[in-house]
Amino acid sequence: MLSTGDIQGCLRKLETLLRVIKYPGYVDYSGLSTGDPLAFLPIVSFTLTSFSPPFAEELMAAGLGVTGKTDLRFTDVFYKILRDIFQYKPLLTKQQFLQLGFSQRKISFVCDIINLVLQKHNHLKKAQSQTSSFTQGQQRRSSTNAD
Repeated sequence: MLSTGDIQGCLRKLETLLRVIKYPGYVDYSGLSTGDPLAFLPIVSFTLTSFSPPFAEELMAAGLGVTGKTDLRFTDVFYKILRDIFQYKPLLTKQQFLQLGFSQRKISFVCDIINLVLQKHNHLKKAQSQTSSFTQGQQRRSSTNAD
């Protein structure tokens, strides 16, 4: 059995990550502590769809849109994203994620999802800035060649 201190530590870690991604929604700490899936789903949804527009575009291009889905369908898609894009195998099954309980594992799982999306976001931003720097450099060279 896990102690309350372990859950509190996980909640602090999640709280820190939510600040990093500037999560704007209400955080149901009571629901998170009891493992209520309704407390976790909005956080996962924001992380996958709103935090990183470049990542959200990549998901849409891959046919992995997650908006407008039922909780079950959303969970199916985000597990597919974890498997196919991040090569991540969750310790919780979809059924366990959607039932009450497993609070510490769910909190750690959501922290993992946020960290994976943060890494992907930073990678996409870096690639995007390198592409725009390359394009700007080419434009400068072509304008000086025209003179």
